Amino acid sequence: MSMNVAGVSSYHSNTGKWMKQLISGKKINSAADDAAGSAIASRLTSQINTANASASNYKSQIMRNNVADGAMSGMNSYLADKTTKSVQAGNDTLSSGDKATIYDHMNIMNQGVSSLAGTTYNEQNVLSADTVAAASGSGFDLSSIESATDSLYSAMAANGAATNAASHAANIASITEINSAAALSRIQDADMAKASVGLSASKTMDDVNNAMLKKQMEDQEDDNKKILGVS
Repeated sequence: MSMNVAGVSSYHSNTGKWMKQLISGKKINSAADDAAGSAIASRLTSQINTANASASNYKSQIMRNNVADGAMSGMNSYLADKTTKSVQAGNDTLSSGDKATIYDHMNIMNQGVSSLAGTTYNEQNVLSADTVAAASGSGFDLSSIESATDSLYSAMAANGAATNAASHAANIASITEINSAAALSRIQDADMAKASVGLSASKTMDDVNNAMLKKQMEDQEDDNKKILGVS
């Protein structure tokens, strides 16, 4: 007499699911595993990539601004020296030769300003044309040097404010990336202990199912022999 094991033939093994989780470390390996979770994971992955790219862009901007700040600080040093020399040149007790020497020094400082005017970051000029014109256009008189210095201070202040803003934005992007990654981990990462137990249980059920199927086939073969009168 054959066994009635219709339920055996409809048995669905979870061994493959648990095995995939243990190998990949993910509980969602395809949309079939969890359609809603997979969609959320895709959105979170996109957010992570976007936040990472934004943070990288802001960090590049900060480095560029730092290079610009270094160039303007160098210009400011040259202008400060020019201020000192201009005051010295105003001394009526100096000979014409003394004043000529001072102006030669000031010309050297002008060359220093000009050399910094072409500072680049990633092959792009970091200083605006207005900043370069203001710093390079100062003459030998104290008034024009002070005017150039004031313009340079304004440019340095604006650059510093832009750096602070970029730093703040980079921090926000980094926090967004961290939070999104944590949320993705909660949705997507497998519980390895649970998967291990699940795999063991599933394999046990597979063994039981296979044994029952084998018994069903043997019983069916015995029934067929009896019907055919085969011993």
